[in-house]
Formats: sequence, C-alpha cells, structure tokens
Amino acid sequence: MGADNHLVTLGHRRIAFVTARFSPTTQALDAGRRETSVSLSLAAPDGLRFGVPPRAVRLGGRLRHRAATLPRGRSKALFAHSDSEAIGMVERAPDRGLTVRGGLAVVSYDDEVAAASGPSLTALRTQRRRLGSQAAETVLARMADPTKRPIHRLELWPNLVVRASCGGEERAFSSSDG
Repeated sequence: MGADNHLVTLGHRRIAFVTARFSPTTQALDAGRRETSVSLSLAAPDGLRFGVPPRAVRLGGRLRHRAATLPRGRSKALFAHSDSEAIGMVERAPDRGLTVRGGLAVVSYDDEVAAASGPSLTALRTQRRRLGSQAAETVLARMADPTKRPIHRLELWPNLVVRASCGGEERAFSSSDG
C-alpha cells in the first residue's frame, strides 16, 4: 500500500508532495506519484509539489517559507521525501493553521527517524537490508558465471508503516498488501 493510496483511504484527494531538491530518489518518487494520481483520479500533482532546499540552506528560514506555501484548504495531506522534510513541515504547519492532530495527514519516505518524531510519522520504509542482500547474491552469482549470467534489474517496493501522523496506531503493510 503506497502513500497516496493510504491517504486516499483516509478521504484525501489533494495530496501535496514535498521533496528534497537534490535527492537521487526524487525523480522516481515524482514519477510514481504522477502515475498514482492518474490511476486514483486525484488532483493534478503539479500545483501540489514543493521542493525544499538542502538542509544546510534550510537553516536560514527557508523551510518556514515553504510551509507558508501550503495554502489553507488546498491540501490537508502531505507526502514528504524524506523524514527530515516531513518533520520540518510538521513543525512549521501551525504557521498556516494546520496541525497533524487537527486534520493534517503526513506520510514520509525513508523511515529512518519517522518514529522518533512527535507525533510519530506514518512512513514508507525502504527495504535497504533486503536490497543489499539481493545485490550481494547477484554479484556472487555473476562472479561464479560471468558469461552466462543475465543482467538483472531489481525493484523492491517500500512497506507502509502507519503511525500517529495519519491518525492511526502503528502497523505495517508489505507491498503485497496492495
């Protein structure tokens, strides 16, 4: 179950996307969001996408400015890449009259520190350990038989971990849960 799918089950139809501008993952997440927006008949994501500057620049107050770009009533659901961007937006949302417990639903991507946030953030948890294991197995197999081993492409879908930022108690969904 993906971030947008989960937010739609909570009744949200306009989902803002906050992303780190220079992350190598942003492009793939954005493409996935566009595809999901079409399949779920959601509002076009273009006007709901916000890129935040790198962390070093954000310390100068720019994150506060980005929170101010989330207009009242336009979106009460937010998907943020990564945890630090989600935490920053949760901290600044009251500047726009929004709070997580007051109707703003937040999902982050990575789940490195999402559980430690207050409130804890619902997150898409990447399968880093599984990816590393699969990569090692592929390399060892290729080393054992370099001429007959085909090139592989591996995609591991993240798992959704529902927490307080979406009004739930913690639970995890695997990618096979739909």
